[in-house]
Amino acid sequence: MSGPDAKHGTALEVSHLTKRYGAMAAVDDLTFHVECNEILGISGPNGAGKTTLFDLVSGLTVPSGGEVVLFGRNITTQRPEQICHLGLARTFQLNAVFDSMTVEENLMTANYFGHRNRSFPALSFDSHSRAACDSALEIVGLSSERRRPAATLTGLQRKLLMLASAIATEPRLLMLDEPVGGLNRDEIDQCAQVIRHIRAERNLTIVLIEHVMSFVTALADRVMVLHHGAKLYEGSIAGMAESAEVVSAYLGTSGLRDLKRAAGTNDVHAT
Repeated sequence: MSGPDAKHGTALEVSHLTKRYGAMAAVDDLTFHVECNEILGISGPNGAGKTTLFDLVSGLTVPSGGEVVLFGRNITTQRPEQICHLGLARTFQLNAVFDSMTVEENLMTANYFGHRNRSFPALSFDSHSRAACDSALEIVGLSSERRRPAATLTGLQRKLLMLASAIATEPRLLMLDEPVGGLNRDEIDQCAQVIRHIRAERNLTIVLIEHVMSFVTALADRVMVLHHGAKLYEGSIAGMAESAEVVSAYLGTSGLRDLKRAAGTNDVHAT
């Protein structure tokens, strides 16, 4: 595969990316990049185009214009499974797991089909898929739950399973869509620790969408704010707090206060 290694260079380049539905632009001429081993936080009000952006980058939605380059390779017209095989994995806002399977079956399935092209159905999982399952279970802390049916997991455990399923595909770029939505403070803190561990252990590049600003400030190296499908702000957490446009369109007075407190303490519990 061409492009940089997992530690150096540019992981993702998005140039003039646009998605129109009639006269409405869900994503509007958006350009940004993500460096290898960086965590980019994406935020913004509901309807800003954040999930549509993820759908475009991961191949679920065809863009109206623009270009997406992953580790030096143009993936704009690639199918979702092709993009996954090239090293990009994503999670969704809803807990999308196979309820009828056990935890380990979910992960072996993710690796077996997500790592490279396979025929369907799989008659048996190979040793590589089993090893990938074991590694993913350990890194998210679900090893003790491996035999449990996914349907019996708690909300937090289901989120961790979805994260582990993405990890099991052996990605170089991980995209997380609201990974802590609906969780309480202790659970948010646990997820933040898991993601830090994943980044350190796997040298992963991570792009995350999240409204919980304390979570973003605790993890992100940079932040980008979207509004009406366009880039409203891109830069540091501190700079975001100083942006009048961001405060007016998204944060408001209370959100600004919480953001400054979280950024000052770098504590996921700050809000």
